[in-house]
Amino acid sequence: MFKYLIFFILVGTFSINTSAQQLQPGFDKDEFIELLKIGARTSTDSAYYNKLPAPQRSTLIYQSANVGFDNLWQLWRTEKNTVIISVRGTTKTAVSFLANLYAAMVPAKGTLQLEKNFTFNYNLSDNPKAAVHVGFLVACAYLSRDILPKIDSCYKAGNKEFIITGHSQGGAITYSLTSYLEQLKDEGRLPKDIRFKTCAAAAPKPGNLYYAYSFENLTRDGWAYNVVNSVDWVPEVPFSIQTLDDFNSTNPFRNAKKLIKKQKFPVNIVLLHAYNKLSKPQKKAQRNYETWLGKRVAAIVKKNLKEFTSPEYFSSNNYVRTGNTIVLVPDSSYFEKFPENTDSIWHNHIQTPYLFLAEKLPGNGNANPQTKVSGKLNGSWELDYIAGQKIPFDSLFLLKKPWLTFNTIANEITGNSGCNSIAAKLDATENKISFKGAMTMTKIFCQGEGEKIFMETLQSVSTYLVLDNSLTLIMGDIAIMHFKRK
Repeated sequence: MFKYLIFFILVGTFSINTSAQQLQPGFDKDEFIELLKIGARTSTDSAYYNKLPAPQRSTLIYQSANVGFDNLWQLWRTEKNTVIISVRGTTKTAVSFLANLYAAMVPAKGTLQLEKNFTFNYNLSDNPKAAVHVGFLVACAYLSRDILPKIDSCYKAGNKEFIITGHSQGGAITYSLTSYLEQLKDEGRLPKDIRFKTCAAAAPKPGNLYYAYSFENLTRDGWAYNVVNSVDWVPEVPFSIQTLDDFNSTNPFRNAKKLIKKQKFPVNIVLLHAYNKLSKPQKKAQRNYETWLGKRVAAIVKKNLKEFTSPEYFSSNNYVRTGNTIVLVPDSSYFEKFPENTDSIWHNHIQTPYLFLAEKLPGNGNANPQTKVSGKLNGSWELDYIAGQKIPFDSLFLLKKPWLTFNTIANEITGNSGCNSIAAKLDATENKISFKGAMTMTKIFCQGEGEKIFMETLQSVSTYLVLDNSLTLIMGDIAIMHFKRK
């Protein structure tokens, strides 16, 4: 009881002036470098992390006990009062490696029986075809028991903004953890106004394509990033095996056998033989994968987690990389500092090379200059007001209302003028924006004055303001266009 009182006092001490939003979407170079330094300390290996620079703008508040597969997490506080949940990666213990090796998939929605009195109900995706890495999910379940009370304490102290981060295995666990915490928000078990931002570094693949779709939709508009060193092998695992069952239900292969049988002899025999040669090895490999890295490893898991009950596995191993990916590409200076060394498998994987490459990213605090734009701008917006017109708004746009889609990562704008499709480079920094640059546009003949008025008004815009689901474009200090989120 005393340690929880101390934790609450520490949280309260650092929760002054938290009413204003500090946490922003988008990839921030300085933020990522700070997270790398924190991740090194979360390893709890002082001989290792003392070789790296210490975090400059964050304070360690809490460290958990070891749970599950030798998993551990730390709670840090930034100088701007953002709470950081940092998940430890693989340690040198055999049980820690089990989390990686236990690489069969389970449905992204279901139940794990971890102990007699610990049942973990989870819904990481509503897509019935979505599946995730079971080892990382088990680790997430054990960590969540300790993380949830701390989130509650932070929230009661006035802290509503959290970054979830991890390196290597820790990064992979952040995917399941983020999805689970967002599930609890949907269920009303966590407050709706909590904001989570996720940054995984050097992470293995966490699940299949349909889980990736769900995660990327959940964290769209710049709220999750996956940072990889292009010469690091860890983001390339687990092995991915794609079978015909991994495609969407509507696909050209679904009725392939029926179509082949309708062909004339001997063409049908040749085609069927070719089809089986291509399809059967993948299915066999997937079954072997499920057997060896699922059922066989589960027997070892049960020796370490005595009350663990093996779940039903999902018949897929179509692992994919997940999330908005920031790729760190080595140059000649990297290989001078980190020459290829096949005898050291972690050579390109640990925080040191990631820190070296992150420091070389361009921009003042951002990987790309365009990410200085508020991530709130991302998404599609439909016009519902335009200033200074005598013609009623609905009469200006008879066919459809104009809309704009902003992508601050790709640095582009697409949309429609109410008649013609438009596309342009995004010219914006912070709250300033300009539509005076080159713009491509289809050439459909448009009746009325709506398109002309819309395009001319865009040209006069100088700043923007996003509040919740509304976007206001401003000329000087006059609001001249208003959009609602589609």
